[in-house]
Amino acid sequence: MAPPDTPPAPPSSALYDLRWITRAACPADWWAHVERCGGGFFHTPPGLEAGAPAGEAVFAQLLHGQDVVGIAAGVRSRCRLGRRPRHLYFPTAPAFRGLPRPDEALGALAEALRIEGAAEVAVDSFDAGWQPDVTPGRSIETRDRVEYLVPLDRSPDELVRGCSKHHRRHLQNGIRQDWSFQTLDGPEARAVIAAVQHAAADRAAERGDPFQATLPAAAGAATDGGAPWGVTTFSVWEKGAPLAAALVGWAKPRAYYLVGGSTPTGYACHAAVWLHWRIMCHLAGAGFTTYNLGGTPATARQPDDPQHGLYRFKSGFGADIVSRRSVRWTLRPVHVATHRLVNWVATRLHS
Repeated sequence: MAPPDTPPAPPSSALYDLRWITRAACPADWWAHVERCGGGFFHTPPGLEAGAPAGEAVFAQLLHGQDVVGIAAGVRSRCRLGRRPRHLYFPTAPAFRGLPRPDEALGALAEALRIEGAAEVAVDSFDAGWQPDVTPGRSIETRDRVEYLVPLDRSPDELVRGCSKHHRRHLQNGIRQDWSFQTLDGPEARAVIAAVQHAAADRAAERGDPFQATLPAAAGAATDGGAPWGVTTFSVWEKGAPLAAALVGWAKPRAYYLVGGSTPTGYACHAAVWLHWRIMCHLAGAGFTTYNLGGTPATARQPDDPQHGLYRFKSGFGADIVSRRSVRWTLRPVHVATHRLVNWVATRLHS
């Protein structure tokens, strides 16, 4: 049996002339590489703020000679076992330009980070452009999920017709109401997102499917229509009172729903359906091609799954349901096992 810290097998000769480099600061020409490689919001600085835990930023580039043919963005985090940040998390898979073997390039990234001292590398799958074909093993774990993508190459009426009968009924009702559609920023945006998140968490707890209300660091950022990436808080109001709100991250030409929810009044009148339809219309008019409604576990399709209601809501917009896969490498098994043991003991002592 191989020793616990045996490194992954070396990549094939197809990668011998490729190399990963990492930087802590976002390169000045980062957007150009994100665009060329077909990357998205989670490859950008606000994407890290919205989709990754606190830590030191990592911007990785895959070089072929002097040409950048791949990019990845993540964070390094410290643990209780030392001062060095040895746990890495990437909210989405790397994006590549014309690379025939993306799985090998992904494995090479994990190996490059191991050489730099990483104990654990997790690559999530938010808005990923491809699905890793990685075989789980002693040091590799995978997790499958799905996401809901709505194509925006259609008119507002066509977006309505693409919805389920349930959603169409609530959309027609919303269109008849005197509701206003607004974008927010600053403290007002943060307050509204926090309020609807707590309301959604309370409803989920009542259903027996509790979750922790979160407020991403990116919430409240000002909207800059001329920027290549950013976050925007969209909301729907009636007579000066909020009904629903959604925080959306974007990097043209794709946008991703991050967090949101409805107030009790908004939930009763299904205002979130109207809100997301208006967001889609807004994005389509601004030249976006896809609105990603976020994901659920793959099991959410099943009627008895706790998140089946979320599946019905997201799929009800006529979304394409796309499979996603996350991967985690345990590069220093002893370190990771000790880390988990320390966390378990700390949890027991504080429980």
